[in-house]
Amino acid sequence: MRGIRMAGVIVLLAAAWLLAFDGPDELLKHYRGSEPIPAGLFQAYSRLVASLQTGDAGEIERNGLPHGLTISREERPDGRRDCGNDINLPYVKSGFQKEIISVRQDGEGCYLIRTASTALWFVETRHMGWRLYRWLDKPIQ
Repeated sequence: MRGIRMAGVIVLLAAAWLLAFDGPDELLKHYRGSEPIPAGLFQAYSRLVASLQTGDAGEIERNGLPHGLTISREERPDGRRDCGNDINLPYVKSGFQKEIISVRQDGEGCYLIRTASTALWFVETRHMGWRLYRWLDKPIQ
């Protein structure tokens, strides 16, 4: 009985994960790269995307290294709206594109994920798993 209940909980959690993160197909629909994406990294990116959609700065910060991210709430000046190394909440809401275009391994446990709007650097830590440590809004021209 306990095993059946646990299986039901796992199915519900998996369904909630797919709904919350738009499913893997949505985030990978533009990915044509050959670099394999580690499962934990993809899950961390999916969680980050879900937190970005909430617009909650505290939730977003939980996806990064401690004291590693700058989150801004004021709109960037005209002409610089889509360029910056801060997580600009107004831009995230209106300009961030979540679909992964490319992935690059930069070293052991370090990866760059590129979307059409943003470059995101992740590192795998021993105690916290995958964490975002750098953000750059710069659209691909």
